[in-house]
Amino acid sequence: MLVFAFDRDWTVDVNPHPHHDAVPLAWVRYLAHETAHAVYAIGNQTLAAEAAIPGVVDIVGRHPDDWDEWLGKKQPDGRYEQFPLRRERLSLIADLHPDADGYIAVDDLDLSDVDEWDHYHAWEFVPAVKQGQIHSDLLWVRDIVTDGGLPTSAGIMPSDASMLSSFLDDYTDAAGFEITYIDDGAERKRLCHDVSMDAVALERPSIAPALQCTPLAPGSDQFTVPVDAIELLSVVEPPPELYTADAAMPAEEALGLRRLASTHPKEVRVSSLLSILDHTDGDRRQDENALRALRQVALVRPTECTPAIPVLQTFLAEENCSAQADVLAILRAIGDTDSGAVVPLADDIVPYLSSNIISVRREASKCIATIADECPEDAVDAVPALAAIIEDEANSLPYAVYALSRISREYPEAVKPVAEPLGEVILDDSLSDTVRLNATAGLGRVVGEHPSIAVEIVDDVATLFSAENPQLRNNAIALIGDVAIIHTDVVEPYTEAIAPLLTVDDTYTRINASGALSRVADDFPESVAHVTPTFIELLADDDPRVRENGCWALGYLSANEATAELEDRAREDDNADVRKRASWALAQINQ
Repeated sequence: MLVFAFDRDWTVDVNPHPHHDAVPLAWVRYLAHETAHAVYAIGNQTLAAEAAIPGVVDIVGRHPDDWDEWLGKKQPDGRYEQFPLRRERLSLIADLHPDADGYIAVDDLDLSDVDEWDHYHAWEFVPAVKQGQIHSDLLWVRDIVTDGGLPTSAGIMPSDASMLSSFLDDYTDAAGFEITYIDDGAERKRLCHDVSMDAVALERPSIAPALQCTPLAPGSDQFTVPVDAIELLSVVEPPPELYTADAAMPAEEALGLRRLASTHPKEVRVSSLLSILDHTDGDRRQDENALRALRQVALVRPTECTPAIPVLQTFLAEENCSAQADVLAILRAIGDTDSGAVVPLADDIVPYLSSNIISVRREASKCIATIADECPEDAVDAVPALAAIIEDEANSLPYAVYALSRISREYPEAVKPVAEPLGEVILDDSLSDTVRLNATAGLGRVVGEHPSIAVEIVDDVATLFSAENPQLRNNAIALIGDVAIIHTDVVEPYTEAIAPLLTVDDTYTRINASGALSRVADDFPESVAHVTPTFIELLADDDPRVRENGCWALGYLSANEATAELEDRAREDDNADVRKRASWALAQINQ
């Protein structure tokens, strides 16, 4: 059961709003006397008599203990001493029906702030009833049926532009729309790929609000329909064949396939797109539509798009291709599942890293990152352009950094010129941890070959020892450890900062921290001597690399107190490298 509370003036058609729809008095009567719903008059009490429904006095009368509080005594003129306010009337009504399924107030006053109650103006209530939004069983609900029996998931009979705009906001991803409207006195129906509020009308209040419609048929022009001429707008699922059914030329077919791909990419035949692209006659718009459709298809069916690679390579070779970003995005999607398929195009892609179009640079960076992941040797020539992206442009930076980190695995020497920009990325805490991790990995491999490169940024990298991300922390200490291969004097001042990392839960951090301090112990044993007890504990670590580093450190420290534990490692450790290094440490101690 629902509870309805109606105002009268500017709400019911006995005194309607001059510019808006009103609720028919017959509706109020029907709800009150022909349904199980409860109906009350909360405004002008004349409505109570006109519709034969309870008014305010009746409402208060059902709260007999509160009569004096709300009404008081009746005066000689027939009025009461006081009267509850509009919102108080709603609260009194709700108290009478605590188990109602809903409470609906229809009033020209805004009562949307009243708890439990849903407020409608009359001009909102009438279409909401017809659309079944109030209750699906009401007599006036109009079935939403589209022309031709297309399935529909929603529909609206808009009373004004605001209602229509709200409806469209809820269905931004709709596959299509069917619009029924009045044009020159005749009812028309059109199937549309997309509809939106007309921007010109929105910006110029003097112009009647209108809906801009893009027909599903690719050969038809856009058209606008005044909002007050719309009888019904339905959300529909057009059959795939309708997108190209009326296409008389390849250009129209390309447009239809692009529209189909935007909503149902699995329904687009790749062969149809290739046929259009293979037989292009220089129609730039036709090519753009076909490539955009192929891009959408490649996102969900990349392997099926592999046959398009030759024609995509042809487009890359065209200086005036206006769909470069789409071409590169298709190649990247293919490469994500089969990087080997796009590797041969590396030389064609690299020049686009220097494009003055952001979207093109971004997609080219993604392609090179994909190639570098599989075949870094084919991406080496891209290093200068990737370096320029890191220095100049944030949009493509994550992909450029990733590509460089992949290249550095096999060719750290090639990435050496980019060491400084990578260092800046590592220290930029506005970037994501993933980007900074890739930067530390790439720079770390370069520093492993050229430790001196990172000397200038040790102070800054050390700040990452306390990073919450264990991988970022680990990469930072690994980089410092590589610096310590040659420059222990640079790392020695950070002994106190590194020592706590010897006992963290992350295995790789313990490996790198113990490695760094063992190198410092070789040149500055007095600076590391106080960590000896911890190194002795590390001889029992689960990871043999940590145990081996512990042996190195204890040997450099000539730690007599570690003799017993080292002897155990030398005899019983299950790792040959640990046994060998423990024996070496004992020899150092016994010298």
